Amino acid sequence: MPPPARYNTGYNVGVGGAVVHQGRLLLVRRASRRGRGNWQVPGGFIEPDETIEQAVIREVEEEAGVITAVEGILGVRNRYDVDSGNSLYIVMRLRLVSGEPTPDAKEVDRAGYFSLEEIKALEQVPAINVEIAHRALAMDQRLLMPQTLTNQATGAPYMLFVG
Repeated sequence: MPPPARYNTGYNVGVGGAVVHQGRLLLVRRASRRGRGNWQVPGGFIEPDETIEQAVIREVEEEAGVITAVEGILGVRNRYDVDSGNSLYIVMRLRLVSGEPTPDAKEVDRAGYFSLEEIKALEQVPAINVEIAHRALAMDQRLLMPQTLTNQATGAPYMLFVG
């Protein structure tokens, strides 16, 4: 199933939010669209007028009801297929600021924090989300960390993620 038309420009960018709280990873279960029944990190597409940081924070709040802050980039997935074109997916490691997991009852029907062992026992966890769980819950994380810089020509701030 291809992404919605407004994102299907031949290259779409999505984000996933790996929220870790008390040694457990936030997962949601998809209730709609492709992936129904899959447990995964909350996320979605980046809107044309937002940054990756804004998009992931918005998507996590919309789908799981929690407020978060970006810690860094955990991973990047790129793929191409005939139906959806070239797709970039950026997984951000997030810190919980407030709230309890509450599914939106539209896109997701369940939300909660899980240990790695609990994640492995769930039905329908895509391989990418098992790998994200391993990395997000690892003690020796290697994140690309955010650094705010300023465009010299315009004075506008922007984010550079570096290791």
